[in-house]
Amino acid sequence: MLGGVHDGYGTRNALIGLGPSYLEVLALDPGQSGVTSPLAEQLGALSQPAVITIAIAKSRLSHPVAMSRVRPDGVRLEWELEFTATPLFFIDWKDSPRPSGLPDGGRISSVVVRTPDPASLSGVDGVVVEEGEWQVEVSIDGKPLA
Repeated sequence: MLGGVHDGYGTRNALIGLGPSYLEVLALDPGQSGVTSPLAEQLGALSQPAVITIAIAKSRLSHPVAMSRVRPDGVRLEWELEFTATPLFFIDWKDSPRPSGLPDGGRISSVVVRTPDPASLSGVDGVVVEEGEWQVEVSIDGKPLA
């Protein structure tokens, strides 16, 4: 299901339901060909699809960055992000509706994050955190997500 455009970042997304979670597939937005951002540069450098980050829902962020956009139906979404020293970040949806009615893509069966700083991710529910070079491994219905 097409999600939306990230104005000013050069990207857009599509969403697939994974039970109470969802997979956000990012791509460069052809309507923003002149826009560049670190995220757009990272996507543009990929030669094949890859899991590049994970967002974990969390309330009461310590260092929130406010974000918003207006959906095509006119509903304004407002949320906050909190970035970590790793590519994993936290999202607080505030009072905005979370994505729903998405095509069913299965269920997340495991998430393993390797990071040089595992202490920064201690206490993240549902994620196995290991020390090592940054890498994310996700399985959906027991099958690794490539």
